[in-house]
Amino acid sequence: MSMSSVMLMIALAAFFLTLLFKMGPAYMQYWQVRSALDKLLEQPELGKQGPHAILSAIDKQLYINEVRTVKSDSFEVKTTKDGKGWDVTANYVVQQHIGMNVDVLMTFDYAVVLPKKPE
Repeated sequence: MSMSSVMLMIALAAFFLTLLFKMGPAYMQYWQVRSALDKLLEQPELGKQGPHAILSAIDKQLYINEVRTVKSDSFEVKTTKDGKGWDVTANYVVQQHIGMNVDVLMTFDYAVVLPKKPE
């Protein structure tokens, strides 16, 4: 291999490592948010208590998981179309500076349906 191809491979490796280190934490927090929403399904009694209790449970779980950058206004609780449950949605955007004038914009969206009446 020539010197220029070695330099190109090093530059590409550095670029992808930079992306990994800059974008990785946002994806790790997304998995924590998903975990918090999935844990709602383990607490079916929350469905009877309403949106305030559901949002409170999400806040508590995010606090336990050390997620501080995703705010509570990123979550929405609505009644399902059939009226038998709650649509709990997390929808937020993370903008991360990569270098110079380059930023990456990551959009995260996840939803679960929590029944209003425990089975």
